[in-house]
Amino acid sequence: MRFLQTFYLTHFSKPASYRSIYRHIQQEHPRKVLEIGIQNGERTIAMLKLLLQFCGEKSDVHYSCVDPFESRAQEDGPGLSLRKAHRMINKLEIPSRLIPLSPLNAVRQLYLNRMIEKVDLVIIATPNIDWLEPCLTSFRELIHESAGIFFGVPTQKPEERYSFEKIDFNVLEYIASNHGELPQHNLRAA
Repeated sequence: MRFLQTFYLTHFSKPASYRSIYRHIQQEHPRKVLEIGIQNGERTIAMLKLLLQFCGEKSDVHYSCVDPFESRAQEDGPGLSLRKAHRMINKLEIPSRLIPLSPLNAVRQLYLNRMIEKVDLVIIATPNIDWLEPCLTSFRELIHESAGIFFGVPTQKPEERYSFEKIDFNVLEYIASNHGELPQHNLRAA
């Protein structure tokens, strides 16, 4: 990916709320990514290509995705099959783990089996956040203390299912205990 492509992603790409994720990647160069909710995969591929540009070796990037895939409910909206997601991500030849479970079960499994550690970029895009509170302690153990956490707020726009906000873990705890409600704007991460 060249300078112009990076500039486009970080300044002009649509949906606009994805730009903050792309800028975070450009500035922080995260190497371990956990995405909860892949949707159609476009954001994922753009993120991973950008990560590869800044991380050098493909083996330096580790991507994990939690999604119901074929088991998705109507409220989850359209998404990819597990097979299609594997094909799409395998083209980039990076180490990846796609986990076809509910977020609650997946986070517990990731934690108990030590499948990933100290993730430095987290994207949460699920219509229902009730899964988070019961596994918050496990979730905290999976995430590096300086991780970029991007929380997707559901929208009514078909072209942008989620509007992403960068938050810190304290805000994530607030969201979990308040059933998905974001705190007032002065509590959000910069």
